[in-house]
Amino acid sequence: MLLHELATATGCSAASIKYYRREGLLPAGERLTATRQEYGPRHLERLQLIQVLREMADAPIARIRRLTALLDDPHEPLIRALEEAQTIALGADAERPEGTTARSEHPSVAVMLTRLGWPQVDSVPRRALDDLLHTLDGWEMPSDPDLLMRYAEPMAEIARGDLAYLSAGTDAAQPFSDDAVVLRAVAGTIAFDRLIQVLRALGHVSLSVQASATPRE
Repeated sequence: MLLHELATATGCSAASIKYYRREGLLPAGERLTATRQEYGPRHLERLQLIQVLREMADAPIARIRRLTALLDDPHEPLIRALEEAQTIALGADAERPEGTTARSEHPSVAVMLTRLGWPQVDSVPRRALDDLLHTLDGWEMPSDPDLLMRYAEPMAEIARGDLAYLSAGTDAAQPFSDDAVVLRAVAGTIAFDRLIQVLRALGHVSLSVQASATPRE
């Protein structure tokens, strides 16, 4: 497809596509003439990924460039791109900012991982959980392992389902491309996090209505 057809297919303006190309986020198309290039499914999927990262995750161009560089490097495994995408979806930093005061990890983190049988390895989500638990302590809110397990056990089942879905795409006769796998991981993380928030709020409202409708003795 030509530039205008790619723009129509993705809803992305031709000017934006050219900008993403200049910034190194989008590979060049196959050169037809001095002024025309042919684009294919790879470009379509890459633009869809960029749009999700920009619109749903509010990711800056520099973060997206780091992710697409991993996707375009044949020597980098897909897991590295997925880790970077997860970092963007969480709104977290891949590394702790320079000058951050070192502190001990919140004790509930290791206890929770042990109870779940999960490996004790460093990761962006683990650091994000540590930061959140320290914040909860500062607000004098519960952050004990029992509280974590109440949320972690159902989340473990949801995570298994997520990974099964992504694995099905990579193992199928017509597997997802790396861009498509990362796109689904990012969009799924953001969309289902929102779903959990909405369902929890709905539960609060529904249970409150039920409680208020119950006659008091």
